[in-house]
Amino acid sequence: MAETDQDLRERVIAYLQTVDKAKSRDIADALGEKKKLVDNVVKELAKEDLVEFLYLGTSYVKLK
Repeated sequence: MAETDQDLRERVIAYLQTVDKAKSRDIADALGEKKKLVDNVVKELAKEDLVEFLYLGTSYVKLK
């Protein structure tokens, strides 16, 4: 994982600690990042069982 990916990963986790749940778009907007990059980080976090997806009419992500 590139250092920038690690930095973004830490920022995504820090953001998720401040909210109950969030959409990838909201995370990307809040961090000033591209949604695709945030999606990739969220997928990695999900593989590591650090986040979970919620489907409430739309897809949300939250820390476990």
